[in-house]
Amino acid sequence: MRKIKAIGKVGLKGELYPSKEIREFVGLKPGEKVLYIATKEKLDVIPLRNLLKYYEENSVRISLDEFEELTKEVLGE
Repeated sequence: MRKIKAIGKVGLKGELYPSKEIREFVGLKPGEKVLYIATKEKLDVIPLRNLLKYYEENSVRISLDEFEELTKEVLGE
């Protein structure tokens, strides 16, 4: 899996500003929803487009616990 690193910044009101390189690499568009998963040392930002599209198309019903467990599997935790 290809990975890239880039520096972003945090705005005065706490807004997160990933670099253009990161946004283009991931395919993020303005207004798109993302999932934040945080620990004290790390913040993961995961685009929800694929998960939400699948949910809408297939009427998937899972609990919050099941969602969190699936997220851990996807992230390799």
